[in-house]
Amino acid sequence: MKAVIGSIKRFWERYKEENQNIQLSVPIIGGFTANIPLAEKGKIKPTKVGTDALDQNSTFVEANTASLLKFYTKYESEKEYKFCRAPYAETIPLRKGLTGFPYGKNVDDLQIVFIDAKFSLPHYLLKHAEHAVEIFKKLRKIRFDEKTGEWQNDDAIRITKLDLAENKVYIQPATYFDQIATNLTLDWASGLLGEDSLLTIRNYVEKHQDGQLPPLRSSILANTLGVAVVLINPETQDMLIPIRGNEQAIMHGAAGKFHCSASGVFAWNETDNDKHALTFDFFIEGMAKEIESEIGLKPEQYELIPLAFTRELVRGGKPQLFFVAKTNLDIKTIQSDMKFAEESWEFIDQDSLTEDSPLYQYIQSPSNAPQELFTYEGWMAIKIAAAYFYSTEPPFSTC
Repeated sequence: MKAVIGSIKRFWERYKEENQNIQLSVPIIGGFTANIPLAEKGKIKPTKVGTDALDQNSTFVEANTASLLKFYTKYESEKEYKFCRAPYAETIPLRKGLTGFPYGKNVDDLQIVFIDAKFSLPHYLLKHAEHAVEIFKKLRKIRFDEKTGEWQNDDAIRITKLDLAENKVYIQPATYFDQIATNLTLDWASGLLGEDSLLTIRNYVEKHQDGQLPPLRSSILANTLGVAVVLINPETQDMLIPIRGNEQAIMHGAAGKFHCSASGVFAWNETDNDKHALTFDFFIEGMAKEIESEIGLKPEQYELIPLAFTRELVRGGKPQLFFVAKTNLDIKTIQSDMKFAEESWEFIDQDSLTEDSPLYQYIQSPSNAPQELFTYEGWMAIKIAAAYFYSTEPPFSTC
């Protein structure tokens, strides 16, 4: 089976019990700890240097939250880090009518403004972009469609500006390759950004602004929207927790990690919508498509509720929408049937885990697994879902 079953109740109780003062040392599988070198003041050390496609051990972005907070210093005291140790910032709670966080922004009030101009990369990133896509192909971090003979480059939506004062979200078309060229390769010193071979996008192109992320409206990154959801049966309080494999572009290694129920880049088809008459339902429908492709459920089988809009520090402020999906269906049945979903290949079958896998001992109780065995996206998604279900302090500022 491609997923395990966790308890949202146990997850919530666990974090009421545990000490929130988590050390900045990062646990290493096997019981040892290692202090990760923190970022040089104002810069992050390149995570990968050169264009060697055989190097499969180096990542293209810095994913250590402590290092990121030494770069984006203004967020070190924010609740995303203090409550969750998660690499997110500038989180906005959401509601839809009477569902979601009651203190959140009502998404029904938001107008979606479509900018009919495709995102284009600055000229000084073009060589970096070309080699980024090629090396991702060689590493098989882009899916190849055997039927069409083409590499998958989904149309995506770039969040250009979020203006809560005007209740407007400005969007424009972009592609997955645009994301690879920018947000997914921020800390890669490709040698193609200038005379200095150690230049990176994060350090020299998309710098922090006084310790904060640049505003979306001034960013030169693709900033394609990501969506993520936790599927929960409110009666049993069971939640679906897939095991994400290393196909995810920013992950490496084959061990896998516990994840949220479904997630991905918000993909869309230009012919499916009237671009100039969009509401927030546009995003809800996109999340529903992701749920169907990864889990196999139809929209009528659950209630989808938006919970938060946030920006991810790992990928330089890439925007993210978090949802919860409430269902009356038996989670065990969904767990069993998930293997027939179109994109279930993204997840590892739990039966393939051996006893030496760090995940193995938590298959029956993933809600007790340490944080480093979750993807940071999955961890944040579950924390937000728990705050919603139990009306407890959320991992972000509420006022």
